Amino acid sequence: MKNTTNNITKTLIAVGIAFVIAVSSALIMGAVRADAATKKSARITQKAASTQLPKTTSKKNQFAKVYTVKASGKTSRGYDWTYKTDYKNIKVDCKYNFKAQKYTFKITGKSYGLNHLTLKYKTSDKKWASIKLTLFVDSQKYIMRTA
Repeated sequence: MKNTTNNITKTLIAVGIAFVIAVSSALIMGAVRADAATKKSARITQKAASTQLPKTTSKKNQFAKVYTVKASGKTSRGYDWTYKTDYKNIKVDCKYNFKAQKYTFKITGKSYGLNHLTLKYKTSDKKWASIKLTLFVDSQKYIMRTA
């Protein structure tokens, strides 16, 4: 009977030790998985930060906060420009460099949507030039020229 009691005691101790090892292994694996997930999330965040959209662009099919168009022209008054649009979801600003005789149009998005824009500017006292643009503004007000 003493031998049977010793075997039962040894078995209970072995089961108890196995249980403690299994629980501690599960806890360690959970911590390692959480740490790996945190590191993976940090890598994704760093990658997103390194691929942020540019502040300004003049390229087609590239989103940015500002789309720019440059043009040349001179009148006796210095410069003259206007624009026509089919939807009021953009804002157009223009700066004129008197020394270089160049227009710089800056177009920003105000709200989501597609817009057909015609920029008109004077290249001389009597001659107007125009540039037709198709612009898309996304929900975060980034703008892209599509045509």
